[in-house]
Amino acid sequence: MARTQDATMPTWLTRTLLVGLGFIFVMMPVHAFVSTWGGTVIGPLWVWKSWKELLLVLLVLPVFVWLATNRSALRQLAKNPLAIGVVLYIALSVVLAITFWSENGSQAVMAGLAMNLRYLGIAALAYLLFRYGNLSETWLVRGMWFVVSAGVFVAVLGIMQILIIPSDYLVMFGYEKGVTIAPYTLIDNNPDLLRAFGTLRGPNDFGAFLILPIILVITQVRRLPIWVSISLLGLLGWGLILSSSRSAWIGMVVALMAYAFYTIGRRLKLTYIIGLLAVLVITFAGMFYAAVNVAVLRQAVFHSSPGDPSLTEGSTDKHLTATLNGITRVVEQPLGCGVGCAGPASYYGEQGKISENYFVQIAEETGIVGLIFFLCVVGYVAYRLSKNRRQQVLSRALLVTLFGYVAIGLLLHVWSDDPLSITWWLLAGAVIGYNEKSSWRKSKNSSRSKT
Repeated sequence: MARTQDATMPTWLTRTLLVGLGFIFVMMPVHAFVSTWGGTVIGPLWVWKSWKELLLVLLVLPVFVWLATNRSALRQLAKNPLAIGVVLYIALSVVLAITFWSENGSQAVMAGLAMNLRYLGIAALAYLLFRYGNLSETWLVRGMWFVVSAGVFVAVLGIMQILIIPSDYLVMFGYEKGVTIAPYTLIDNNPDLLRAFGTLRGPNDFGAFLILPIILVITQVRRLPIWVSISLLGLLGWGLILSSSRSAWIGMVVALMAYAFYTIGRRLKLTYIIGLLAVLVITFAGMFYAAVNVAVLRQAVFHSSPGDPSLTEGSTDKHLTATLNGITRVVEQPLGCGVGCAGPASYYGEQGKISENYFVQIAEETGIVGLIFFLCVVGYVAYRLSKNRRQQVLSRALLVTLFGYVAIGLLLHVWSDDPLSITWWLLAGAVIGYNEKSSWRKSKNSSRSKT
């Protein structure tokens, strides 16, 4: 029986997607700054903020036309669990958006669709580009080093925000609290405790963004001169610390633990693992004690001053309360209240509902079924990254950082931040697509040799 011929993307479409996705990818680290500056100086602001979604729509149209005329690609996608999961999640989101359009408000619904689906759409295009386009592995390597370079760039800017640049310098670029982006952020409203955020929307987004380049540098330590590795990790790590983002710190620790397990943990004996866990417990206990009793550490870790009535007074208590309120809303409405009814997009409606938990937000908007679809997509992406045989360095970095970002998602609306979500998911889609193309070609060559 003849083997089904693999689909190939036309050269013009390959180049179009490469240029379009490449432009989005390169602009993400400075998107918040550029959109704020351009939106306030030239305007309108919504166009500058939404250019990537508009470009995404323009890129999707020719891809749909190509898929409609290519049965081979359609048959392969129809059997792909990842494609099925993404389509089901998108379809459910659209149906709920239409159902609750008038109730949630058009602006909130459109913002919710953009925030929830843009990174999946861009990941899908990146997958198709590297699965069916004639692109080499070099493009993935370039993407990896761009992320490292971009991370160092925003980290240096973040460090300068704390040490050199006046705190209100961003006002001249249109930054304004409550209107665009706050020009500076403080710890516990203390004017002496600034938080770094570079060109990202805020300190938490900034800290989370730095996790991926840090892990990428760690994977390349053996290939880089020692002074280069120390310099890169020093700048990136310093930026992460100055963000004062507790969620990013937790995500970084989780990513490092996942990386350690992925590289050496599976080869260690049980006794060594127990010993390492004991050391970690003692270390974290000592750090917790210091964070409670040392004023500077207490403010950095708990965002609580020594004179506050409790250790968790302020943002920590508010985080927990918001999450519990979100869970209550899910229990009351398990089928969902529609896209845009919760999360950052809900601020465009009548009342903002922030659960401080991305997974609770998805359950609020799309119900338990939608959350299951989304978790299946995330789980299958993790599975495919763990099975990648080509470009293992990038696959491993994406896999371990995914664990870190999932941890952050339990504390914040992590994937609502477009620079982080688009950067990570675009790379993940590209890596998985390239690996599938390589596997197909390998199996094709193997079948030919047998005949």
